[in-house]
Amino acid sequence: MRKVPVFTLFFLAGIAACPAALEWKTTDLQLAAQPGQQAMSLTFPFRNAGDRPVRILSLDPSCSCMSATPDKAVCAPGESGEIRVELALTGYAGRVRRSVAVATDAADGKFAELTLTVEIPELIVITPRFLFWRVGAESDEKVAEVVVTDPKTTSLDRVECANPRFHAQLSPGLSGVFRLTVKPTDTRQPEEAMIHLNVIVGGRPQEFVIYAAVK
Repeated sequence: MRKVPVFTLFFLAGIAACPAALEWKTTDLQLAAQPGQQAMSLTFPFRNAGDRPVRILSLDPSCSCMSATPDKAVCAPGESGEIRVELALTGYAGRVRRSVAVATDAADGKFAELTLTVEIPELIVITPRFLFWRVGAESDEKVAEVVVTDPKTTSLDRVECANPRFHAQLSPGLSGVFRLTVKPTDTRQPEEAMIHLNVIVGGRPQEFVIYAAVK
């Protein structure tokens, strides 16, 4: 058997000891959005702690509501960089959790998962979101309660229903509580409608949907 020179063994050991790798300042961010905030920008800083350059091969966000971009495609040894993430908040409320998978050509072959958790204030609370009538039943009125949780930033604009077989009316109440009254013209056959509640949040329009159906 041919002997491997000693200097070759030391060379291989050196490679194994200092593989290319990215160290992250954090891979899990937890933030709170402001009432009416439409989008959020944030960064995940990293550093190449190895002795070889690391190339970022791909970034795979978990949702179409977000995008991710590196500030550099290749990070030299000892160099720092960051992944910038843009997250759209419109239409979401409560706790939203999203992630970005980062694939690199690092020696270990692993990918990093960057996780973002955002608490988004619920500006409009609608109870219930779905109103229904049985076919052949009385076409009586049904009411959904609409609560504006932050009247300083949020106001109700108008209610719209494209299906003429349903009548929807919004009545103001006290302390940011409204009554949405919905009534079908009749219940002789199945019908469906989406009732759009137009809201102004921080000077910008948003839309919430209540479903009504005869079934």
